[in-house]
Amino acid sequence: MLNILLIAIGGALGSVIRYLTFEFITKSIRAENISKNFPSNFPANFPWGTFCVNVVGSLIAGVLYYVMIKYFDVLGSKTRSLLFVGFLGGFTTFSAFSLDFFRLFTAGQTTLALFYALSSVTLSILALFFGFYLTKLILA
Repeated sequence: MLNILLIAIGGALGSVIRYLTFEFITKSIRAENISKNFPSNFPANFPWGTFCVNVVGSLIAGVLYYVMIKYFDVLGSKTRSLLFVGFLGGFTTFSAFSLDFFRLFTAGQTTLALFYALSSVTLSILALFFGFYLTKLILA
């Protein structure tokens, strides 16, 4: 039960920090700021907030994973649940995807890692489209 509570706390913190980070980045890259702070060909309509959150979340996952494998005793199972499942799960699920890819790739399973990455991204996007249009069809 303590593990579930730690995951919930970590998830709540991760979600709030994701929101704050997303808002900060989105406000920083508004159209009025682009002309004075960014090059003229800067793609303002790119989802910069989500992109940055996913990259930062993956960076944090890499740091925590290294600490975990190098100093296993430093991160006990409850701390791992709080940080990996809770915080990073609330901050970004892309970090879990990146970590899974890293584990496969560094284990020498390059083909499987590439298949995992390509199929995950492709099927997830297709599933979103399918879910959207199926729901639109049913509720129309």
